[in-house]
Amino acid sequence: MMAKLKKVIVSILMTIVWLVMFGMVIPMKSTKGQVTTVIICLLINTVLGVYYSLIDHRPASFREWLKH
Repeated sequence: MMAKLKKVIVSILMTIVWLVMFGMVIPMKSTKGQVTTVIICLLINTVLGVYYSLIDHRPASFREWLKH
């Protein structure tokens, strides 16, 4: 039950990150600012994605995590 709730919350957070990214990038005039915003949002979503994949189980090693 708790793992399912965590997955829902992380999924919502990932969606919010995407919406904020598009909301900031579309009106932005600076290309450098757009690139920086996209990179930061992708890094945040990557961290959230890794956490999402580790909610159900904790692999013993990085190699085991990749196999799953």
